Amino acid sequence: MDKVDLSSREYDFNNYSIEPLEIYEDPSGLLHGGVGSTVWDTAIVLSKYLEKSNILATSSATASRSKRTTLNILELGSGTGLVGLAVARMLSATGQKARIVLTDKANVLPLLQRNMEKNPAEGVELEARVLDWEAVSGVKAKAVAKAPDSEADLSSSGATVSAAESEAITTSEPLSSPVTTTAAEAPKADDIVSTEWDLVILSDCIWFPVLYAPLSGTLTRLLRPETASSSKLIVAFEKRNFSEEMEFFATLGKSFTFRDVKPEEQDPNYQSDDIFLFLCQRRPLDH
Repeated sequence: MDKVDLSSREYDFNNYSIEPLEIYEDPSGLLHGGVGSTVWDTAIVLSKYLEKSNILATSSATASRSKRTTLNILELGSGTGLVGLAVARMLSATGQKARIVLTDKANVLPLLQRNMEKNPAEGVELEARVLDWEAVSGVKAKAVAKAPDSEADLSSSGATVSAAESEAITTSEPLSSPVTTTAAEAPKADDIVSTEWDLVILSDCIWFPVLYAPLSGTLTRLLRPETASSSKLIVAFEKRNFSEEMEFFATLGKSFTFRDVKPEEQDPNYQSDDIFLFLCQRRPLDH
């Protein structure tokens, strides 16, 4: 792959003993990753919440009760991978072994893979995968007259991160070991569907309503009723069209219970009136 100009921003942990993340972005759009090439505000807010909360510790305890030593975590629509990589570093700092699978569209994976290589976490197995929500759910996206241009400037839909206290730099490093999987070559997701996930993460993925049905169908398959007491889903998003976004939660509510994360539960320095976090649990079979 030819050299491309990438900017990077640093994510600092509240626990200064954890090495900061360096996350590459693609402001030039040369990698054609669209909106997945940018670190969005929601990723910062969610990561800081996960640092403060006991969700990861609770998930580790649940896995231990199931006699599993490795925590299984899945992220949908990972983009640059900031949230999943932050979780990996947090778990590594506690000595918790984990398998974290970061997923997105094929065109996003080269940058995601680059960030995974840049930010390893001892004791944590990181994997980048293509995950097709329509294929997993068996539900087609709604037809639209014209899909949004993934290469268009979508800054009106969300501001770039300013709260990250990060420094942008430019590099011309080639992307080593690029992911070359295409949508047509995407491996079957049977192993992803069959895995007992302790935590599924969804950060800023509900901005495109036509995908609500396949997305909610995918979540329903990934988090099964028989694992309702042990598996958790966390959904974070920036408000863009609240009435449409509530349609997603109306659909999700048929299979999940959920509650909003209050401001006092979040990091006081990293929260916004426009960013919402929800903790979700699969409804049991007898619902």
